[in-house]
Amino acid sequence: MGKVKTFAILYDRPTYSCGELVSGRVVVELTEQIRVKALKIHAKGQAFVHWAEMDTSSETNEIQHYIQQLRYFKHKHMLIGTESSAEVTMLTSGRHEYPFSLVLPQAPPVPSSFKGRHGYVNYWMTAKLHRPWKLRTKVKEPFTVLNQIDVRAPGPLLEPLSVMDEKTICCCCCASGPVVLNAKIDRKGYVPGETIQVFAEIENHSSRKVNPTAAIFKTITYHAKFKKNTSSELVTKIQGEAVLARQKDSRITMLLKIPEVPPTLMYCTIIQMEYSIQVSVQIPRATNLTVNLPIVIGTLPKHPYAEPAGDFNVHYGMDYSGVNQALPVGPEVRAGFIVNNKNTGFYS
Repeated sequence: MGKVKTFAILYDRPTYSCGELVSGRVVVELTEQIRVKALKIHAKGQAFVHWAEMDTSSETNEIQHYIQQLRYFKHKHMLIGTESSAEVTMLTSGRHEYPFSLVLPQAPPVPSSFKGRHGYVNYWMTAKLHRPWKLRTKVKEPFTVLNQIDVRAPGPLLEPLSVMDEKTICCCCCASGPVVLNAKIDRKGYVPGETIQVFAEIENHSSRKVNPTAAIFKTITYHAKFKKNTSSELVTKIQGEAVLARQKDSRITMLLKIPEVPPTLMYCTIIQMEYSIQVSVQIPRATNLTVNLPIVIGTLPKHPYAEPAGDFNVHYGMDYSGVNQALPVGPEVRAGFIVNNKNTGFYS
């Protein structure tokens, strides 16, 4: 880089949440004096989705691309110079640091950082150093947004959840008795490391021994051009005690320990990452009887850098009716860079 030995963006900490201040400094280290027209910093946040499918409806079997993008914010700040002035600033040799502070949007909240097979939610800053008659020098540095989901706050995430279904088993022309499954969990919100007690009440009126299982699945759905791409991944699974034929009053508890997984993705309308408990009764020579209980994986205990997340109703695709967790009350600050009258930086 010639006279510019170091050009970098350094954040004061790695992780932030909605409404917080992303702070840091742009470092310019010089081996010799240089002339500078402008030093700019840009902040962006966006979600992006892309996947390709074969269009079997066409004779040529063309590849159809599905792309969707959402921009959450785009802010710019001049650390040296102004847009309207051609004034040149002289920087001496040595290390120069220019502090910045960016307020993240609080309402509507932005989603946590995410990276998946067909899309991402990314946040980053770009610094650009402009010098007369020189190529622009540029550096890009991402930062992480992690919104807190306090699963212990009063509300629907603490309420129990249950679902029931039944299946009649047929053997040739004769119908065996039904298998009835009633699955329950004591609440809807959990955090990694916790153990979920899955209660299964099974009425086996059939002539076959059946085997219950419980599993956690992670489902990711990408949305673009009125299409969606969904995939599910097994997180963990356990098998319960078998229920014998004609055993009509069986109560089984299965313990599912949640491994280290990312929290449920909130506030993104083009990417959903959700979790569910799938309780199945495996029936020999028949399809399984299966029910699903949607759960929320949260972040309690709270991240040391962030505050609890806001209204769950903003989240796309899942029903969190009645949950209303407010962010901490304080003076309203507009999202964007906090602009000083003159940012002179400091030199060492």
